[in-house]
Amino acid sequence: MDKPYFGTYHHSTFEESERMREMAKEMFREAFKRIHDEADLQIIDVGCGLGFLTILTASYFPRATITAVDLFTQSSLRENSRDLLENNLRIAQVHDRVKIVEADVTESLPPGKFDLAVSNLVLHNLGRKRFVAYRNIHDALKPGSYFINADGFIKKSLFVDPFREDMKRISDIFHVDFVIKPETQGLFFKYMLVALKSK
Repeated sequence: MDKPYFGTYHHSTFEESERMREMAKEMFREAFKRIHDEADLQIIDVGCGLGFLTILTASYFPRATITAVDLFTQSSLRENSRDLLENNLRIAQVHDRVKIVEADVTESLPPGKFDLAVSNLVLHNLGRKRFVAYRNIHDALKPGSYFINADGFIKKSLFVDPFREDMKRISDIFHVDFVIKPETQGLFFKYMLVALKSK
């Protein structure tokens, strides 16, 4: 049986991208353990790309229905395409539980209220528009639901903590419940998972 192919992140090699995905797997599984038991959840994957996180989430929550959202035009993931995503979902045998929506997260998200939102290495690519995306994600969630976001927080100054600055900007809509960090980190690009609870 074929294996899903998840592509290469920009500024990275395929091997480095695979290592990032291994870190992400551990962090997301740990986060899922902390927040939910198995349930018929409605989940949204924001910036799903080729389906790495969609498939991981669908495997962890076997009764969940997932809405996978992407524009499929961003260059932050090489080879990004809806066709490759659909093929990966079929290989992983989760295609019947995933609805694909082509949408810009800085403009709108599918209507309805979700029990959980997930995202991996997406929002930092949006620049300042990421704060619009945070608000759109918040509005798509049921009150008190989680947004589990693993992302890179880019340090542009030794005196400013980009993670804390971002969290301050969204403190009116989300509360930071917990953070999971890999053991090794770069100096200027901090990759971490943050569990945000909607207010």
